[in-house]
Amino acid sequence: MTESDLRITDVETHVVANPWKPWVFVRVETNEGYHGIAEATSHSKPFTVAAAVEEMSRYFVGADPFDTERLWLEMYRDEWFSRNVINTTVVSAVDTACWDIKGKVLDRPLYELLGGAINGTVLRAYANGWYTDAGGEPEGFARAAERVVDDGYDAMKFDPFGAAWQRMDRGELNHAVENVGAVREAVGPDVDLLIEGHGRFTPGTAMEVADRLEQFDPTWFEEPCPPDNVDGLRKVAERSRIPIATGERGVTKHAFRDLVTDTDVDVIQPDLANAGGVTEAKKIAAIAEAEHVSFAPHNPQGPVATAISAHVDATVPNFMIQEVFEDYDVEWKTDLLEEPIRIEDGRLHVPEGPGLGVELNMDAVQEHEYTGDMDTHLNLFEKGWESRSLPSRDD
Repeated sequence: MTESDLRITDVETHVVANPWKPWVFVRVETNEGYHGIAEATSHSKPFTVAAAVEEMSRYFVGADPFDTERLWLEMYRDEWFSRNVINTTVVSAVDTACWDIKGKVLDRPLYELLGGAINGTVLRAYANGWYTDAGGEPEGFARAAERVVDDGYDAMKFDPFGAAWQRMDRGELNHAVENVGAVREAVGPDVDLLIEGHGRFTPGTAMEVADRLEQFDPTWFEEPCPPDNVDGLRKVAERSRIPIATGERGVTKHAFRDLVTDTDVDVIQPDLANAGGVTEAKKIAAIAEAEHVSFAPHNPQGPVATAISAHVDATVPNFMIQEVFEDYDVEWKTDLLEEPIRIEDGRLHVPEGPGLGVELNMDAVQEHEYTGDMDTHLNLFEKGWESRSLPSRDD
């Protein structure tokens, strides 16, 4: 067999019923028995994404999976409304599955195909999703943060702002500041605190929030303004003494070119399940590297997305830290892979097998199939969203 004999023959999607965000997994088959997996999870609309994978299969069924640049171009260029998250999530999944196939054919881990593990294969990670039972109160945040440190992490991210939108009254802002102060007091000065804004604020409010939070020495203030307000973000980044991170809702290199050239953000956060996959991630990272901006992928997704991020992170010179939810999600998340993602002492281990180095456990995937019979939409502007419909760790 030569590589040119290899052809994609079919694609399958599997939607898994995470109670706060259904995960969409993709499996691409070939005529030689090799297959590639990927993840096509977005914030919502899992069935829409799954349908789009099928509808866009005309671009890649029959193609050589080694032709990732051509496939990426055609899937993006030939869809007339290219720059939308449904389209780029499909592109991301197909691109990643093709890279997984390449690794399996060549019997090499993905990070080797991407230039080698310049950062090693044990990567610094930060915990998210750990404050589902904090109740929005300082005491709850402090208690939950102490557990994160006990679990071995030395970096954690959280949104202390409740359901705020655009502005906060004085009492609400004071309460948010108390939440951050309680976490800092609980974990001490040596733990990185990453403050999540979820695009909540006007530029003026974001600057006031940054001023109030500076006393707690946060590592970054993330997405302080809505992503459609790049000019406002530029003003905040120029004014804030806390480094600004953003980009989780950006798709393709074009959005990130604008971010790093038109603003003074310090960290970009593409979500590799949405922004364009492995091929585009390397280009996005290079754009940021040219401006001395750090790369820290967004990742509130399923376990396959974590594996994808790990392989890319290992090869990116400006990699900073990786977001993970693995220890603070549904307990059966680890069952979805034949070999679970390994995180020890707050360090993410890059899977070592060929390609992504992970495989779906189809028994677990089918056991937790999402059929649309439960409300899984996470609205970040509703009171109590922080619980994510998950039980507390004490239950």
